[in-house]
Amino acid sequence: MKKIFILLALALLSGATYAQNMCVVSGYPTAKKSPDALVGALVTFTNEWDSDIKHRRKVTADGFEIIVPAGGYLLTIESEGYETYRLEIEVDQTRIDLGMITLLTVEQAAAREAKRKARARRY
Repeated sequence: MKKIFILLALALLSGATYAQNMCVVSGYPTAKKSPDALVGALVTFTNEWDSDIKHRRKVTADGFEIIVPAGGYLLTIESEGYETYRLEIEVDQTRIDLGMITLLTVEQAAAREAKRKARARRY
């Protein structure tokens, strides 16, 4: 009986430890000058140690919410006609809200890059 109790206690503790190592990450990707979510955009969390481990979600009208294990990730948000958004993120809490994430159209990103190059040539 004592062995069963110990095994049950260990099983419960390992489950609690597993749950503590998970994190809910949420965000609301939008286009510049638009308050609406980029519905259909693909959100990917790629594990920094093993790039084969990926967690993906599509953006809905409410943004995205994804559950990932604790660790380091490269977050990418991709949508046709928009520059890919990239963010290195360390997930070590139970909940992270990234808030509003603004993506630039390909044209807006090209104009931004042209301005940077013009500024760099002046110096």
